[in-house]
Amino acid sequence: MEESFSKSKCLLYLPLGSCKSSFNLEKTVCNHGFFMMAPNKWISSTKSLQRPLRLADQCSSVIVTISHLPESANIQIYVHDMEGVSLKSEQAILKQVARMLRISDKDEKAVNEFQGLYPQAKQDEFGRIFRSPSLFEDVVKSILLCKCTWGKTLNMVKSLCELQLQLSSGPRSNRKKQCKTKRKRGQNNATSKKNHGIGNFPNSKELVKFGETILRERCKVGYRAQFIIKLAQSVEKGTLVLEKLEMECNLWSYKVVHRKLSELKGFGPFVVATILMCMGCYEKVPVDSETKRHLNQAHGISSCNSLDVEEFYKTYAPFQCIAFWFELLQSYEKDHGKLSELDESDYPKITGSQFLQNEENAPKS
Repeated sequence: MEESFSKSKCLLYLPLGSCKSSFNLEKTVCNHGFFMMAPNKWISSTKSLQRPLRLADQCSSVIVTISHLPESANIQIYVHDMEGVSLKSEQAILKQVARMLRISDKDEKAVNEFQGLYPQAKQDEFGRIFRSPSLFEDVVKSILLCKCTWGKTLNMVKSLCELQLQLSSGPRSNRKKQCKTKRKRGQNNATSKKNHGIGNFPNSKELVKFGETILRERCKVGYRAQFIIKLAQSVEKGTLVLEKLEMECNLWSYKVVHRKLSELKGFGPFVVATILMCMGCYEKVPVDSETKRHLNQAHGISSCNSLDVEEFYKTYAPFQCIAFWFELLQSYEKDHGKLSELDESDYPKITGSQFLQNEENAPKS
């Protein structure tokens, strides 16, 4: 049976609801290194975000452009190269956008409570830290932040997306085998080179198909390949349900989720803290050489460790990570100008101490 299709065709709307008063697309997107990573593409001239998103079948992608007009109660999502999307796929797209931009009553509550503790953040419209359409993408990207320069991380992520594009652009017969869901003509994989030039971030099923050797040789991810493939295999087998962990992550179960993540092979303290931040648990500040540099330069605290960082930011509990990122963002923009106005070619230049991961935060072997 064919799915019913949305009458809205190429333009979808995500209601902001309770988030309307505090939401600013530019401020929400351009505040964390994840927005610089493929397949995200921030377009400064139109203050819009473009990237591929998954359709309901989870193996087809479409390019979307996300924008928001001032004072509008809705986020606009333009779907490229599609005559229409199914109602299920529309729901899938809206869910992914809502996750990236933290559009929910829970997120709005966190923004308001944090800004109550940190009035300057309210003045600067800061409170939502950008993340990916899926927790799986966040987790893999967190692993790729470890023990390398920022430029290296950007290259590894881009290579993964290019590999995904190659897989999705394979022979039509192969794509039919991969995607059983019936779609109208023109509904199969709609990734457009002319609009984006890169594939989507690979999901767990695609990464399992790639295998460890391809990740090492083609994407140059090194030792991280074993942890990424093991993660993907666990997700595919159902022994690790990331979405369940994300739903469980709150003030009451935070320690339980932290322990479960820490038990996973390859998940050191920095990776776990970054994942918790992506889940919406902000108590742990990801501690690396950049964290220590910031505390030294901004607050005169030298030779600090994780406990020192925890002690310094406890004033902002349970939003310590948001407070840290607000300060870090201010320091970056003081040195480099507004991140939203940087040219894409300048992203790797935010390096040196910036985004450089300390060896102590490498995944556990």
